[in-house]
Amino acid sequence: MISNILRKNSLFFKIMCAVVVGVICISIAISGVIINISRDIFEKSYIDSQQKIIERVYEKLYDFHRKSVETINSINSNRSVRLYFTEDNLSYNESFNNIYNMNTHIDSLFKENNYSYELLIAGLNGKTYLKDGLLYKEPIDLLEMEISKKSLKEKDTILYQYLNKGFTSTTQYEPVVIITKALTSDDGEPYGILYLIIKEKEFEKNYDYFSPDLNSVYILNKSNIVISSNNNVNLGTYIEEFEEDIENLVINNELSTIYKNNGNINFTQRLPDSNLALSGVIAINKAIKEIYDMKKIIFICFIITLITLIIIFLIVKQVTRPLYMLIEKMSTLRSNKFDENIQISEVSGISEIEELVTTYNLMINDINSYIKELVKIQKEKRKAEIYALQMQINPHYVFNTLSSIKLLIWQGDKDRSIEVLDSFILLLRNTISKTDEFITIKEEIDNLKHYVLINNTRYGDRIDVQYFIMPNCYDYLVPKLLLQPFIENSFFHGFPSREDGRIEILIREEKDNINVRIVDNGVGIESQKLEALKIVKKASSKGLSGIGIKNVNDRIKLIYGNDYGIEIKSELGKGTEIIILLPKQLKK
Repeated sequence: MISNILRKNSLFFKIMCAVVVGVICISIAISGVIINISRDIFEKSYIDSQQKIIERVYEKLYDFHRKSVETINSINSNRSVRLYFTEDNLSYNESFNNIYNMNTHIDSLFKENNYSYELLIAGLNGKTYLKDGLLYKEPIDLLEMEISKKSLKEKDTILYQYLNKGFTSTTQYEPVVIITKALTSDDGEPYGILYLIIKEKEFEKNYDYFSPDLNSVYILNKSNIVISSNNNVNLGTYIEEFEEDIENLVINNELSTIYKNNGNINFTQRLPDSNLALSGVIAINKAIKEIYDMKKIIFICFIITLITLIIIFLIVKQVTRPLYMLIEKMSTLRSNKFDENIQISEVSGISEIEELVTTYNLMINDINSYIKELVKIQKEKRKAEIYALQMQINPHYVFNTLSSIKLLIWQGDKDRSIEVLDSFILLLRNTISKTDEFITIKEEIDNLKHYVLINNTRYGDRIDVQYFIMPNCYDYLVPKLLLQPFIENSFFHGFPSREDGRIEILIREEKDNINVRIVDNGVGIESQKLEALKIVKKASSKGLSGIGIKNVNDRIKLIYGNDYGIEIKSELGKGTEIIILLPKQLKK
């Protein structure tokens, strides 16, 4: 029934297609309108929230720079630091006291500072001071670095610079942000360089308010080099994208700008005191996609459509069920099933279909009665034909057998003549007198032995017939004269030139069936003659009865059904094999 419902031309299929298309169109239209209306509202609100975040980051970076400047200025103005890097002629006690005072001063500075950067001072006199850890660069190599040269060149400026790895024991494997400032004496001449070293990941905490999934944030120094970013790919690179924005802010004496660019939002915030700029790109479309989850919207539309379809399906199914049931029952007529009526109670509720069902039931009942009557007549007719053939004894066979007996008597072979005469009498009695349609395999083999004895008397003992029957098979019932036509066929056609031969009869059980094989080593049968033999109904004129091979096969199928019957295998010059398959059947 389901396959009928889902056919393209079915009423149910067309209704469901219209509903599906309608629901999907309505869902898409409503979703589109809602998204478009709310997109602008969300975009404005999101930009406002990002501006507040930018202001907060600005304040945090300003605080970081202010405290860094205070630390640098305090160290630069400290007499102990200046003496340590400029005076080489201090006594031991003076040097010890000076170093102690310098350490005490620096320790006090860092207690007040919450930022986890390291302090390194490299003097032009070759001395170095590292607050904690170990220095992995020689002083001379340190002063030759580009960041050191820039600091000495711009001795009055605090510089923010980036290195992909530090040069202390705690930063040697990590990218760092380095704040450098040349230390100068009273006459303005530099005597060393101060380095505040902070891991880039620690520096990134200054702007971790931004979502890394939706925002690409860059901290740029005065050369537009990225010294820190939540996008590690761009660290230490020059970014041209924001250069024009920064220049315009400087020209217009403004601190910040924010604008839409190719579906995203670009922003730039100047930090003039530190010569830094906070720039970034906000993926507004991505933010909208996260808020307006299209998969979720599609899923909701799908659920609505599914619920609608289920409701429509139940309604249409209830209305069309009787019609499809009638169609399904009518289709069974192709399989010759004429006995399956439709109950009126199954299709109640629709008067037109009830009338159709009533007419259909009357029609198939008439057809079924006619077919049963026709089959019954055909079976009786076929049974009468088989019975008539069983009762019909070939006159030539009787005359020839009696002539053979007369010849034996004339030759004086009394015992042989009596044996043949007894076999002939028993064969006639079992064939004509007994009207039973079925006999046991033992009785069939006895009749077969009588027939073989008579044939050997008439034609000589040149053909040896052997019987191989499993003992438990003797009591099974088989149709009378089942095997005789095949033995007769082997005698007259398997050995036409009166040569010696052998016929074997093998009967055994095979699960719920009986397997009978008749094998001879005669001349065999050509394929064309074999096909002709299968359709010949009459036996040879020399035989006992008029039952042919096709009669036997038709008789088996008529009694037991099409799963049983005869199979003939033959090869010219190698003999013939007859295989008969019958069901097990015992006498009741």
